Amino acid sequence: AVLNAAELLSRGYLNEEGLGDIVVVDIGGATTDIYSMGKPLKRSDIIYHGLEETYAKRTVEGDLGMRYSALGIIDLLTEEEITFINEKFSLNLKEEIKYRHHHVDTIPSTDKEIMVEEIMASICANKAMKRHAGQIKEIYTPMGMMYSQTGKDLSETKYVIGTGGVIIKAQNPQNILSSVLVNYKDLSELRPVEPSFLLDQDYLFSSMGLLCQKEPLLALKIMKKHLKNINVTEV
Repeated sequence: AVLNAAELLSRGYLNEEGLGDIVVVDIGGATTDIYSMGKPLKRSDIIYHGLEETYAKRTVEGDLGMRYSALGIIDLLTEEEITFINEKFSLNLKEEIKYRHHHVDTIPSTDKEIMVEEIMASICANKAMKRHAGQIKEIYTPMGMMYSQTGKDLSETKYVIGTGGVIIKAQNPQNILSSVLVNYKDLSELRPVEPSFLLDQDYLFSSMGLLCQKEPLLALKIMKKHLKNINVTEV
């Protein structure tokens, strides 16, 4: 349903324009889902390897979640990364994550608990995007230096949209969403570069994905009306 809604929002319908290339980040208790809408190839100076990817793409990371799959977050972090986070935020990340895994009904209420949720969500978004986005590297050919691409090029993404409880309820949803952006120390990943950020503040994507099967124009207008603009204030 979310995939259908995202594709409709991207392409538009009849005379109602869509948003163009978008990425949707949906973080739940068990999985982190990334949706990307747009043509997979953006450049003419590349050699593409593998099967060309589709306009509408969805990946589901079953080892990245806020509760049931929380332990997967620990597995994907190095000890150096965990130490850095612990020292920066004065917490024990492993214990915080283990607690949430064993108490899946936990709802954050204190400032510290909210901070931990946002740290976990940022890691989920970052690691999921690493798997979702394509990669590019320089190669040398008889015709000179060229570029080799695998996967999907998301560099020209216009909007990154957040949905799912932890993003919608976050104090700083832009901080979570900004973790999917390209790292300028590693330009080999074809992540979004300078998108705007939007929030599915009323958690409508899944229901609009169902509605669009009967009333696509109405579903598109509702989504566009209810998306909230958010600005990046801290990365």
